[in-house]
Amino acid sequence: MKKNKNKMSIWLMAMAMSMAIVGCSNAKTATTAAATTTQSTEAVATNTSAKTTASYSEEDLNTSYSDSDTKIELSSGNAKITGEGASYTDGNIVITKAGTYVFSGEFNGQIITEVGDEDLVHIVFNGVNITNTTSSVINAATGRKIVLTLVDGTTNTITDGTTYNYAEGEDEPDATLFVKQDLTINGNGTLNISSNYATALKAKDNLIILGGKLNIESVGKAIKGTDSVTIENADITINVEDDGITTDGALVINSGTIKMEKVGEGLEAVTIDINGGTIDIVASDDGINARGLIDDSATDEEKEAYGEENQADTYFRITGGTVNVTAGGDGIDSNGQVYIEGGTLNVSGPASGPDVALDYNGKATITGGTFVSTGVQEMFESFDSSSTQNFINVFYSTAVSGGTEVKVTDKSGNVVLSYTPTNDFTAVILSSDKLVTGETYTVSAGSNSEEITISAGENTIGEQSSGMGFGGGNGTPPSGAPGENGGTPSGNGSMGQPPEKPTDANGN
Repeated sequence: MKKNKNKMSIWLMAMAMSMAIVGCSNAKTATTAAATTTQSTEAVATNTSAKTTASYSEEDLNTSYSDSDTKIELSSGNAKITGEGASYTDGNIVITKAGTYVFSGEFNGQIITEVGDEDLVHIVFNGVNITNTTSSVINAATGRKIVLTLVDGTTNTITDGTTYNYAEGEDEPDATLFVKQDLTINGNGTLNISSNYATALKAKDNLIILGGKLNIESVGKAIKGTDSVTIENADITINVEDDGITTDGALVINSGTIKMEKVGEGLEAVTIDINGGTIDIVASDDGINARGLIDDSATDEEKEAYGEENQADTYFRITGGTVNVTAGGDGIDSNGQVYIEGGTLNVSGPASGPDVALDYNGKATITGGTFVSTGVQEMFESFDSSSTQNFINVFYSTAVSGGTEVKVTDKSGNVVLSYTPTNDFTAVILSSDKLVTGETYTVSAGSNSEEITISAGENTIGEQSSGMGFGGGNGTPPSGAPGENGGTPSGNGSMGQPPEKPTDANGN
């Protein structure tokens, strides 16, 4: 979050910061799909074909089902149930015991769990189209965990209405697919979620998505796991009015494809780790937002002060994968730290301030990978001096139009890195392990072209315009000589002192 900019989201602190990300006491290192259980010749098993990279429990990886499991064949006004543990009651399917339940067909109504606190319910979608105009489609308010398997080759659709009918004093469920505890989604089928009331997909504890093709449209948020969200091997497309993927804890993306074609904020969590995959974000607000939590009972002054602090345990980190961000707000916004350690990250920041392409309260370092950001000079921030990979800050005296390629070529004319941003820009940050100290490169954007010989660490082309922000967006320009190559130093900590933070009600 930008210094002196009151746009911090306020979040509850009730959850413990040491929340688990994935797995449980019986977790294993999963390098292959779960073993197939013994089944009859007529049984169908859909085990996740893609390998996982992290540790998950056997139940998270299990996509198997058999003829001995309960089958629920849905029709417009009825349901044929073969097996135990489920009933058709008041137009809804009620699950009352742990087990595996295989759903197929079309239905108007709701799937409800009424099971014990330690029970695991395995729901298998084998081609369903379920609509509920008065509430959520799945209301799993009981049980230890829901595992939802999407059968290979099937298309499954769930749709809710624009209003929910609640009992007096109740406000849940509040999502088309609602789980009050842990939720895991696996398999390789398709799940379409049309959410017309609030959030599309919500787990109030930990959410793990290990496969499937998810297409989400929502008037609210797309995906929320309150304690954590972990994603691998999934193909997710999001078009929503509010946030794309959010959690009050840790967000980890290890692989898969995520396309956020329309979101408010893209990725939002206390800590965000991207270790692989391909992620495209088009956000009206922040593209990636790592933010801390503060008790909502705090005063406005305390909240404001907290928003300006370096929240030490909050960070955004990328070690692999490819991420493309186009943002109307900050491209990357961290109330704590930013670590660029690998992968490729391209950011088209806003065309006007005070939002910027890179915004942080603590430190931002680049030690690996490829990074290109474009934005404005106002409140400009770049990487700090502890970075071990060379980077170039470029300032233009007039705006460069969106759609113009930014390119770095070596002395032989080979392209070292390039990016074509969507939005207009006056400032660029470029970094790659191919920027070798002592070598000369040409940086071009449209008719703008400039040679630069790389020094270790920070390098600058052009001059940052007066009044457009300096030194990580925190201070005033210093006196003395301009930076190397005729530019003004701009790395965080290179310029002046930050302004005093607001004080809270106790003068702290």
